[in-house]
This record gives sequence, C-alpha cells and structure tokens, in this order.
Amino acid sequence: MTTLSRKTLRLTTGRMDASGSRERVPVVVNIAIVIAILVDVLTHVSLGPLSVSGFVTLGLAGGFIAASPMLIGYRRALPTSLIVFVGYVTIRLLHEPASDGLQMVCVWVLFVVGGMFAARGNNSERAGRSLLLFTRTALVLCGVFFTQLIMGTVIYVTRGFALTALVLLAAAISIPSRRLWVKLAPFVIAFAIVISLSRTASAISILMLIGLAIRQQRGRRLPLVIGGLLIMGTVGYLLITAYPPFRDRFLGGDNAVEFGGLSLNTSGRSNIWDALSQSASSAPWFGHGPGSSVELVTKLYAPITQPHNEYLRILHDLGIVGMILFAIGMLALLCAIVRRAVTEDASVHWAALLATVAVLLAATTDNVFVYPFVMLPLGVLVGLSLGLPPPPQPSRRRLQHESARALSANVDSLV
Repeated sequence: MTTLSRKTLRLTTGRMDASGSRERVPVVVNIAIVIAILVDVLTHVSLGPLSVSGFVTLGLAGGFIAASPMLIGYRRALPTSLIVFVGYVTIRLLHEPASDGLQMVCVWVLFVVGGMFAARGNNSERAGRSLLLFTRTALVLCGVFFTQLIMGTVIYVTRGFALTALVLLAAAISIPSRRLWVKLAPFVIAFAIVISLSRTASAISILMLIGLAIRQQRGRRLPLVIGGLLIMGTVGYLLITAYPPFRDRFLGGDNAVEFGGLSLNTSGRSNIWDALSQSASSAPWFGHGPGSSVELVTKLYAPITQPHNEYLRILHDLGIVGMILFAIGMLALLCAIVRRAVTEDASVHWAALLATVAVLLAATTDNVFVYPFVMLPLGVLVGLSLGLPPPPQPSRRRLQHESARALSANVDSLV
C-alpha cells in the first residue's frame, strides 16, 4: 500500500492522538443524547408559562448563541441560506412576539448552531464514535419503551418516541460492523417504532431499512435496494391490511385521504389543515407570525394545539417568503449531504441523509420542527457530516472500499 493510502486510511479509521488516548466526541453530541433520551418527558412538567422542556430549550438555545464566538475561525459547514432562514424567523418573532414562536426559533437555533458545533474540529474518529453512541442511545430508548409497554405505564408519548427513534435509526443503519448487536440494532429500533403504532414514523422506518444496502459494496447495492423495496412494500401492505391495530390506525377514523384504493385515517388532521390553509391566505407573503398556527389550532380544536404539518406551519406563520427561504435552505443542505455521500461514501454522510429525509417526510403529518429531541440530534448528524474533512481528492475513488472496511474494523474496536 502506498504512503498516500496509509495516510488516508488513518484519516478514515481515526487513530489515537499523540497522547495515546482516543478523541472524545463533541460536547454537543452528549447534549443531543441527553435530550434524545428524555424525549418529551419534560414537556409534562410546567413551570409557570412554560414547561420544563421549554425552559431547557430556551436555555440551550441561549447557551449556544452565547458560545457561538467559539465557532470563529472554523469552516462554516451548514449552508448560509439556512442561517438566513433562522434570521428571518427571529426577525418575525421580534415583530410579533409569542411564546410558541419563541419555541420555534429556539429549536431552529439548536438545529443550526448545534450542527455548527458538531462540525467544529470534526474528524473520522469523532464521527464514527458519535454514530455508535447514537445507536446505543436508540437501543436505550427502545428498552425504556418496551418496559413501559410491558408494565402498562407511560414514560414516553409514543409519537415523541417514534420520531426521536427515526433520527437515531439513521445512525444505526449506516454503521458497518461485524458485531451482531450492531447488525441487529436497526431491526430492533424499527420494530419498536412499528409497535408504537405511530403511522407516519412506522412507514418511514420500514422504508429506511432499505438503507442497509449502503453497508455493502457499491456494485451490490442496486439489487438490494430493489429487493428491499419489494419486501418492505409487501410488509407495509400486510401490516395495514392484516394487522388489526395497524389497520384501525390507518383505515379507521375519518378516512379523509384516498391513496392506492384505500381510505386513510388522518385523525382529524384534514380539518386542521383546511383551517390553516384558509387562514394563511389572508397573510400570504409574510404570514401571521411565529406561533400563530398554534394559537389558531388551539382556538378552534382544543385540546389539540399543533398543526401536524410543518409545511403548513411555515406557510401560515412565515408566509411565502419564509417558505421560499426554508425550501432554498433545505435544498442546499440536501445537495451538500448527497454530494458528500456519493463522492466519499462515508457512513456519517449516509446517516445524515437518511435522518434528514426521514424528518422532512415526517413533517407532513407531525410537528418535528418544534421538537428539540428530534431537531438537535438531527442537527448534530448533519454537522458531523458536513464538518468531516474530505479525503485527499486523488485517492477518493480508489480508497472508498478500503475506507469502508477500515471503518467497520474501527467500529468493532470501539464496541
């Protein structure tokens, strides 16, 4: 092997530093893990006008902003357009203050600034260890969720658990390893999401398992993806039509949406979406202000308080201008991640891509953009991806397979 090959493999596997100790993961990774493990537990404890979760989110966002000068001198990882979007949301909040709007701004700050801190000084070892920690965290969540099912208690609300597990599932899927527990982790996590009966998250998790093909060499992936689509499509259809709890969740209720010859249940979401669409038309360009969608839904449909569609939330609260800024920012982010994933084929890039797509899909029926336990782990994964230094240009294609094998060996050594 050439000297260049050895150097690149050292970049990929993450050797010990000069002191002989392995590098620690970024502090923001540990913060994201704590927030993920708590899921929505703190939202049920109120302290005056806000829940404990609200105070924690506000405190973390303020802490991230206060610490942001530490980012000076490091390469900006996230697209400028996303930062512009967060700036626009902040300006709209200052113009029309609202507590729910403050939550919205704080969560977006956690996503963007948290991602920047994850990218700061990142390298292959930090990225690999972070993916492994996220996988272990997902298994802990599943253990707690299985325990609450067996004992008949409520620790996590099922929707909050399922959406958080989706982001962590992306990390578990992307890790190549010969260890049995790492290989089985994606199936355990997906199974837990499915038995939570969270409809959107369950459908997404089943599709995400097709991503296991990225653990294989490039030439073997397309047949696996095609076969996976057929298998997972069949599994999903059987769950909806033959498994009574799933059938009731999907096919019972209001049957407001027709798809593939099936009348699907939206649990009243269609009425909420109609009301938001009509209200948004009265302030089309700049919206009614951050948090206004929550006020409208609470007024019309209490105890329901959220719009259950993040794209309608953005349109209603921030208008067409906000929607355009959001779309440009997310498109730039996806393009950057896809480019890194295709050219470098590193696990952390695939994890970030799977997680981002999963959250964007979940946003069609859930309130993921205001959940810190979803958006902070997602921001960290994105930052770990875009902050990873690229390998030397001439050696990328030649060492992709060797790098994947080396990463697998490195993950095994960390287990």
